[in-house]
Amino acid sequence: MNRPASISSVVLLLLSLGVAHPAPAQKARAPRQIHVTSNDYAFVAFPTQILAGPTTFTFANQGKVFHELSLARLKPGATMEDFVKAREDPARRRELIDRSVGILIAGPGSTPDGQLLVNLMRGATYVVFCNLRDKPDLPGHLMFGMYTSFTPK
Repeated sequence: MNRPASISSVVLLLLSLGVAHPAPAQKARAPRQIHVTSNDYAFVAFPTQILAGPTTFTFANQGKVFHELSLARLKPGATMEDFVKAREDPARRRELIDRSVGILIAGPGSTPDGQLLVNLMRGATYVVFCNLRDKPDLPGHLMFGMYTSFTPK
């Protein structure tokens, strides 16, 4: 076989497989922004529908004590009801969590210096909760109902 024929055969094969020229670059999409606000012992103004994909969470604490936005993804099959039932049992809660995604902490009437950038998975259940306590001998804010959940579409 002569050399030019074999090179052109390889080029034709690569072209037919789509390897010879690079795929068009995918457009990078800016992350969606979700701003979460809390007061004392509740998350307020939390969106009712959240889409999957890159998402940035910001947090503002309008309360009079420290609060956190703790974001976790539950294991497949675990529900928010399971999580709430386990709120007095930290070991059981940890068993329900597939991944701790991140935490933002803010003092009274303030915002944290950072944000959370998350690639939300479609169909997964995420919980948002505050695990802080006002004093070591008092219950955590989770016990007062400071939690919510969402499932990205």
